[in-house]
Amino acid sequence: MTIFAPPDQPPTHPQEPPHAEPHAEGHQGSHADHDSPEAIKKETVRYIIVFFALAVLTGVTVGVSKMHLAVHEAIILALSIASVKAFLVAAYFMHLLSERKLIYSVLLLTVIFFGMLIWGPWQHHYDVLGHS
Repeated sequence: MTIFAPPDQPPTHPQEPPHAEPHAEGHQGSHADHDSPEAIKKETVRYIIVFFALAVLTGVTVGVSKMHLAVHEAIILALSIASVKAFLVAAYFMHLLSERKLIYSVLLLTVIFFGMLIWGPWQHHYDVLGHS
């Protein structure tokens, strides 16, 4: 890549990949493939499949509620279906599958703060000499 180009070619910036095309906002880069019609169609199909899976699972939930099951069996079955539905919503509609680094960072921070909340009162209750 050259900063200075012959008069018949526009100069290229050293940090721009040669194949990148500018977006409407003028940005170059890696998100161009996410805006392609094929990628949008693929995502739309994925959302429609997840929507129908949620609709079917909602129907299953209603069907299970009409069955005469023991209370503990009904609770286990209802929570299982609700867990699958919650996973589908969180993974696809909230984009948590594609945000792993951020999710693990937030999870680590949560564990650290939870540990501090548990350790603080315990430390206050027991001093250094072991007296309560």
